Amino acid sequence: MNTPARTIREIAHDTLEDLESAQIALRKVEAVLYAALADRGTSQHVRNLVDVAWNLAADGANTADCNREQIVAALSGCIALGAGGDQ
Repeated sequence: MNTPARTIREIAHDTLEDLESAQIALRKVEAVLYAALADRGTSQHVRNLVDVAWNLAADGANTADCNREQIVAALSGCIALGAGGDQ
């Protein structure tokens, strides 16, 4: 089977979509965990564990967003230099 070679632009586009999907999923997990923290009926131990998970989800979402922004900026710089990325 011969699969056509993907261009750098296609790979970058797919990577940005994957990072955006990861960020969206992590933000949703973050929202659910935040709601769980609002429930005062759970034990402090469970609330501490949920808080740790909430912080991890928030950090992961922020990291995905920052990485996506850095890739967009780097690609914009490449395009400005005339390296269209169709190699």
